[in-house]
Amino acid sequence: MKTHERLDKYNAIWLSTPAYHDLTPKNKSYEEVSQWNGKEMNEMSRYLLRVVTQSLRGGSPAQRPIFNRAIEWTQALLGFYLYARYKSHDDATSSYMEDALHRFHTFKDVFLLGRAGKNGEGQTQCPENGTHEEAKGRLGNKS
Repeated sequence: MKTHERLDKYNAIWLSTPAYHDLTPKNKSYEEVSQWNGKEMNEMSRYLLRVVTQSLRGGSPAQRPIFNRAIEWTQALLGFYLYARYKSHDDATSSYMEDALHRFHTFKDVFLLGRAGKNGEGQTQCPENGTHEEAKGRLGNKS
């Protein structure tokens, strides 16, 4: 968001999200929040994609592919988060969760510009998280 001068727009949309049913109004910008509790994570998951999408509307033709990747990454992150919250999984939900994890790793490079290198196999390498294959291994997936 900072790189493309969208952080102020993002924070304005974030703060303007109205209270609705059990959503509480925001009194801090997204970047001012230092720690999230479970209730806040649950609330955030319900509207984060809308805030990101609205923040990245428009832009130059050169920015559109980058913005689209950021939106895809956000969808994947939220998808994985929501499936991970299930109390139990069958083959279908495990597959959906793995797909979300794969999409997360496919699109994460949009946030690693200037920070990520490439490993020997040409996969994007995130210093904190490793590659998609390494993450699957940590989750116990062998496929």
